[in-house]
Amino acid sequence: MEGMRETLASWSQDEFGRAKIPDARWRRRLVKMGSGAARCPSGRVTETFTNDAERQGAYGLLESDAVAAEQISASIFEACAARCRDEEFVYCPVDGSSLTMTDWGKSKDFGPIGSRAEGGRGIKVMSAIALSSSGVPLGVSSQRWWTRPLRRRRKHRDQLRPKEKETRYWLEAMQQTRAVMAGHAPGTKCWFQLDREADAWPTLTEAGLEGHWFTVRAARNRRVWLPNGSRGKLRAWLAHQPVAARYELNVPAGFKREARTARFELRAGRTTLDFRDKRTGKRFDLMVNVVQALERGTTPAGEKPIQWTLLSNRPIGTPKDITDIVFGYSLRWRIEELHRTWKSGACKVEETQLRSTSAVIKWATILMAVAIRIERIKHLARAEPDRPATDEFTPLEIRAAVLLRFGASAKRRIASGAVPTIAEMTEWIAKIGGYTGRTSSGGPPGSTTLARGLKNLRFAVQALEAQEQSQ
Repeated sequence: MEGMRETLASWSQDEFGRAKIPDARWRRRLVKMGSGAARCPSGRVTETFTNDAERQGAYGLLESDAVAAEQISASIFEACAARCRDEEFVYCPVDGSSLTMTDWGKSKDFGPIGSRAEGGRGIKVMSAIALSSSGVPLGVSSQRWWTRPLRRRRKHRDQLRPKEKETRYWLEAMQQTRAVMAGHAPGTKCWFQLDREADAWPTLTEAGLEGHWFTVRAARNRRVWLPNGSRGKLRAWLAHQPVAARYELNVPAGFKREARTARFELRAGRTTLDFRDKRTGKRFDLMVNVVQALERGTTPAGEKPIQWTLLSNRPIGTPKDITDIVFGYSLRWRIEELHRTWKSGACKVEETQLRSTSAVIKWATILMAVAIRIERIKHLARAEPDRPATDEFTPLEIRAAVLLRFGASAKRRIASGAVPTIAEMTEWIAKIGGYTGRTSSGGPPGSTTLARGLKNLRFAVQALEAQEQSQ
């Protein structure tokens, strides 16, 4: 895959060097900020940049009207598309999130977050990412930011036009992703993966445009047209479909969910959804393929069986087609993992003390690129463990990691000129960050220990650089 050769310096150049900022000095500053944030991710600019000149330069860029957040984000979207060029298709999870900012005096230009009665303030965002066919993150393909108005809208949501609803950001994220792919990876098809919040007629009709695929988890028991010409309900229609395949899926541990290998029965069929626009009363149809995945026999005591009803325009002609839809939807959680890495696990973007929405969005965009790099390293170590570590790290970073991990025995661990694998390097960095192993930690290295390890690695690399310069 083009662009996956990235050492830290080349990664930052690829990610931010495409920014169409007229003044080349700001563009160079952005690239330096990107590599600095990747070495030491933090929501607080002062923790990432401890050098006075670097810190002042960072604040200067974030507060300058000469650099727009859209210029920064467009660069990372193009970098993402460039990595997708050799892929026949990419999975594109889309999901919304919010950044809750500290604003006790309500003096900053943020909007309401969550319940208005609780008084939370911050910014909303809809993001899309691209994953390889094996589920490895390739980059961020879209971000749409907005702040909610301070006053509650007067109209009921059913009376709002589609462009007045927040669901429009789902549409815009897919539109932006399709556009950047068309410009930089025209041979690559997107397969959008959307959760139940996206189960709305504007989203379903938008998602399959221009020949791309979608999978949306159904949130309601929709009306469908039955073969005899009458209307029925989706769940009742599905209950009459035969079991088309069986499938096993590794389910990670989550909130009130045990890790397990879940066994599913899959039913599938093709039907026509009967939509009604509540604002206008207009009715229209959409033909979709439907896959129902129901867990059988592997549900732990006290939990409900996993059950997904998936609406898709992906073909379902063979059992593999059907299981591919279930596997693709299982990758939707990659974007939730990314949001955790961005907000709490590594980058802690919500701890920023920047005072304007514009500055926060710029810094958050840079940190989103950093967060998906951490996620890519994590998943590369799992999906392609034998890949050479030099695809993601410089020789100096590898040397520093070996020294920090093994100390005096470092030379015995890595022979002169030998290159460790990405899995070995990832585990060393995680252990530098406090990872204690698969047995005691409950699984492979995660984003939190990787982020801590990368911070420690930064200081070792600086020491080695200073030593080389003094010789």
